[in-house]
Amino acid sequence: MTVLHNGVLAQDDVELTGPTAYMKRPPYQAHPEKLPLLLQEHGQPVRFRNIWIRELTAVSQ
Repeated sequence: MTVLHNGVLAQDDVELTGPTAYMKRPPYQAHPEKLPLLLQEHGQPVRFRNIWIRELTAVSQ
């Protein structure tokens, strides 16, 4: 996963190994190949805009 947040590189080619949690690394749990993308709002008014999602294809070597 690579994340640009407000034009600033926040994560660069990071592999997620399971569910994410705040301030800890949970144990790995197998999951389906594709799942929906969820955005957090923590109960406060928020607007999401300019979100671009594209499926990446595997590169054969």
